[in-house]
Amino acid sequence: MNLIMFDMDGTLFRTETSFFPSVREFASRHAFPAPDEEFLRGFIGQNGTEWLAWLGQLNLDKPVPELAAEFDLLEQEYVRAQGELYPGAVEVLRTLASDGWKLGICSNAPAWYPEAILTRAGVRELFTVIRVPVRPDQTKTMMLCDVWNELHPERCAMVGDRADDMQAAHAGGYFAIGAAYGWAPEELEHADVRIHDIADVPAALAGHWSRESEVRRAGTPATTAPAPVVSKALAPAVPASPAPEPPAAAQSVEPVTPEEAVEPAVETPAAVKPVEPVITPPAPVALPRSAPEAVTPPPAEPEPTAATRRPWNPFRRREDKPR
Repeated sequence: MNLIMFDMDGTLFRTETSFFPSVREFASRHAFPAPDEEFLRGFIGQNGTEWLAWLGQLNLDKPVPELAAEFDLLEQEYVRAQGELYPGAVEVLRTLASDGWKLGICSNAPAWYPEAILTRAGVRELFTVIRVPVRPDQTKTMMLCDVWNELHPERCAMVGDRADDMQAAHAGGYFAIGAAYGWAPEELEHADVRIHDIADVPAALAGHWSRESEVRRAGTPATTAPAPVVSKALAPAVPASPAPEPPAAAQSVEPVTPEEAVEPAVETPAAVKPVEPVITPPAPVALPRSAPEAVTPPPAEPEPTAATRRPWNPFRRREDKPR
């Protein structure tokens, strides 16, 4: 079974279509200046603690829980009336479902939020897993690990636009796809791959698992080409056109083919110190892309391996359950 989990805000849902107008109307009702959109960006995708703290700082004439409930009702109206998914999201979701992927949601939002958004978009029936916090201390890492422990998927991926999405994916053993078109592209440095359009999700999945299959067959790391066969006894082939002689202390050695085989060289006398050849490493293999610059490889800095980037925690998926 293949499983792909999605964040909501900045990944599937264009939050600005409902959240920003809701805040403006809420400010108008309570006669305080509406904050600008740059300020409101900080609340998107968070667990709500910061939002409640800000409501308390407004010093309005109602308790914070009542203000929060009032805003929730107001935002529900805007979600149901004008909330929008990112362009192409519906087609991508239907394509993934038809290709056998089980779809899920992992979000810090209240329970009504993904239900209302997916229902309005007409794709609620495509999702079999929806996870939101049921207690204040429940994180995305906990939720993703719980989902893995319940379903034991053979392949699993998480698509999100913030650092906590990528951290949760790695902790649970999910392929981490960073939505660089979302609200925090600067937080995606640890994504396994970054995409700039939701339409690139299928290509990112196909590229990752086709490369993984090649690695299994070859038994070599995904980004490492086969090592060249080098004989210290053989001199490098003469190039077709003259080229400057490299320094004697560091001479590059090209791979040797069977046709170039010669008789073994005479053993080097003890008085002459042999020169060790320098092997030029092969160029890394690029990831396949659905379109130019659509799927960007992770940053140049070394990525941690699966073993090191999944630190132990009490909520990590358990490998001892039968599949």
